[in-house]
Amino acid sequence: MPDATPPRNSIVRPIPLGHVNAFLIRGSRPVIVDTGLPGSAPKILSVLEEEGYTPRDLALILITHVHTDHFGSAAALAEATGAPVLVHAGEAEMLAKGASLVPVPAAFLGRMLALTIGNPAPSSELAVSPTIRVDAPYRLDTYGIDGVVIPSPGHTHGSLYVQLATGECIAGDLVMGMFPAPRPRLPIFAEDMEAARKNIRIVIDARPAIVYAGHGGPFTCGQLEALL
Repeated sequence: MPDATPPRNSIVRPIPLGHVNAFLIRGSRPVIVDTGLPGSAPKILSVLEEEGYTPRDLALILITHVHTDHFGSAAALAEATGAPVLVHAGEAEMLAKGASLVPVPAAFLGRMLALTIGNPAPSSELAVSPTIRVDAPYRLDTYGIDGVVIPSPGHTHGSLYVQLATGECIAGDLVMGMFPAPRPRLPIFAEDMEAARKNIRIVIDARPAIVYAGHGGPFTCGQLEALL
């Protein structure tokens, strides 16, 4: 099966942050998707600088779901840039408290990891009040980006993914590539696995050229077809 290769008109730059990925979307003003664990803001800011942006150029911080490894540096990044934060309306209050949703294991590996993760306590240092709360598709035209943020319940009930006109999809944890990374797998944590499968099918039916994941990846449509 061919490797997932970004299209020639790619506007996405993955930002590896240990075991999790954030993403920079290049527009007339840039957008950051997910922010990694606490302490990841300096790395994200350095990537903005490498791409020719200043911190104040950042137009939006988009959180695909409220697990600490995806929103852990959102507050620090918002403070450094002044950028608004977008999250699903159903998870906004958790983010405002700096509280992670409790991961719901959907596989043996998830059960094992849940024992080490436990139930994270809310942290005022991680708390950030989201300016934009969505529960329906949300277009990114305001930021000079031809793309849409789409609700995708499954991993969590308020998960989101991003579909871009370039054929690039940023799927969050709708699919996962960790343990090991070369092939996608269903999320090891899922509040509704049936919904996750339905939303993976929706992603496939949009025929993206490449699917970026929060962990591992990227993947091709063919790999997602094989997964289902």
